[in-house]
Amino acid sequence: MKRVLVGFDGSEGAEIALNKAMMIIEDDGELILLAIIPLPSDRNLLDQKTYETLKLQAHAMINNVIRDIGAHRFTINGMVKEGEDIAAVIIDVANELSCDLIVLGSKGSSALGRYPIGSVANKVVQYAAKPVMVVR
Repeated sequence: MKRVLVGFDGSEGAEIALNKAMMIIEDDGELILLAIIPLPSDRNLLDQKTYETLKLQAHAMINNVIRDIGAHRFTINGMVKEGEDIAAVIIDVANELSCDLIVLGSKGSSALGRYPIGSVANKVVQYAAKPVMVVR
C-alpha cells in the first residue's frame, strides 16, 4: 500500500490501527493520520470555546504521535478536519487524497469526543469506495 489513511482519535483502537498501518505501508509510501473534531452545533451542545480547545488538542495529539513515531522509511503527515459525520469525513478525505487503504480501530472511545468508534468503522466499511481495514 502506497498511501494509507488512519482515522486517529487517540483511542486504544486507533493506536492499534496505526501500528497495523505502519506494518503494511510500502517503503517510500505516505501514512496520513486524520483526526476529526465535531463542529459546534445545538445538536452536540458544543460551544465555541470547547470547539477551540478540541481543535488545539487534536493538532497537539497528531503532532505528538508523528514526533513519537520518528523517522521511518515512509512519510508521515497529519491533518485535523471538522465535521458532524465522522465517517463521511474519513471517506471524503480518503477520496480527495487518493488513498489506497483506510485503516480504523474497531472499538474504543475517542479522546476527542465520545463517539462510538465501532459505528464509525461500520459506516466507513459500508459506504467507502476504497478498501477499509478494521483492526481489533
